[in-house]
Parts: sequence; C-alpha cells; structure tokens
Amino acid sequence: MLAAMMMWVSGTSLLAHEETYKGTVIATQTAKVQVSVIDDKTKKESSMEFAVTAKTKVLRGDKVVVFADAHIQKGERIAVTVDHDASMSNAVVIRLAAPAGR
Repeated sequence: MLAAMMMWVSGTSLLAHEETYKGTVIATQTAKVQVSVIDDKTKKESSMEFAVTAKTKVLRGDKVVVFADAHIQKGERIAVTVDHDASMSNAVVIRLAAPAGR
C-alpha cells in the first residue's frame, strides 16, 4: 500500500499541465512578450501576454539563447509554452525560427 501511495505521489509531481500557444509577436518588452494567437476551437484571434522569467528557456531554432539576445521582431512567428499548474502567464519555453541563412 505504501509503495503504491509513493508511486502515485511521485507520478503526480512529474505531470505538468503544459499548453503551447502559437501565433505572431505583437510586441516585446524587457521581460514580456505579447502574442496574437488564434483559438483552435473558435478560430478567433486574441492577444495574450507572457512573462519571461529567469526560468524561461528561449530557443532560436535549436539553439538556446538569452531572451534579450533573441532579437524577437514584431510579426515574427512564435510558440510559447506555459505550465497551467504554475502560472498561466509565465512562459516556460519560447520557440522561434532559426536565423535566416542557417
């Protein structure tokens, strides 16, 4: 019984409720990115703002970069993953296209 209980407790801590939002960049600030996303169900466009923290992983192509060095541009395609169990607005991972010519 104790072993089953331990497996259940450890298993739930490994499950994160992550969701990825895909869209285009509206604006960036020092620690935020505003994204225009389209809801998969309603097909309506809306604006979402995500906080960038020290824990946010930013990928430009396959390369991990610092948020400030990512040089994110308005209108650029972006994918932002959040963990609903932690915070709806904190970006866990930001994915951007590789630089042109690479």
